[in-house]
This record gives sequence, C-alpha cells and structure tokens, in this order.
Amino acid sequence: MKKLLLVVGAGIGFILGSKSGRQPYERLEQKVRDIRARPEVQNSVDSVTKAAHEQVSNVNRKVAEKLPA
Repeated sequence: MKKLLLVVGAGIGFILGSKSGRQPYERLEQKVRDIRARPEVQNSVDSVTKAAHEQVSNVNRKVAEKLPA
C-alpha cells in the first residue's frame, strides 16, 4: 500500500511539475545555489563532513580490530 501511494504521489508530482514548466525548478535551483554559497553554510557542511569522516575512520578501526587476522 505504501509503495502504491509513493508511485501515485510521484506521478501526480510529475504531472504538476511538467505543467508548470522548467522556470520554477530553475528558480529553486538558484536559491539552493545561493544558500550553499553562504559562508556559514559552507562552515556547517565542512564540520559535518569532517565529523562523518572521523566516525567512518573509528568504525573502520573497530571493525578491523574485531575481524580475525
């Protein structure tokens, strides 16, 4: 049932999106680019990326310790 709702929702979104044209999409895309270019957003992205890399390294190390040689 959930998959059916997802497919129906995607179909409705596709139809409505194609009727409104490409211009709303391009405006949204430009807004996203403007937001991503802000220094505070870049700092946050960099912080999250660094933390994620550290966590991946920690998990890799712990898994390697548990595996037999």
